[in-house]
Amino acid sequence: MGLASTLFRRTSSTGHYDSTWIQYFADEKKNHSFTMLSELKDAVWDKIQPSYLESLTTSRNNRLFQVMRKFEGPSSY
Repeated sequence: MGLASTLFRRTSSTGHYDSTWIQYFADEKKNHSFTMLSELKDAVWDKIQPSYLESLTTSRNNRLFQVMRKFEGPSSY
């Protein structure tokens, strides 16, 4: 299970993402509260491994090919 699927989960009742990621950082930083949004963003980015971002980049061409194949050619997406 990747970091994104661990931190961002859809709730079954609403289909929206729940606050799992907020709870994750609250548990990890029990004595630290984020007073600014920028602190929370920095903490989130610090947790994302460079290898995860690299895998997204390297798989991009394959994902685009799959979209084109599904729509049988270029799409407006």
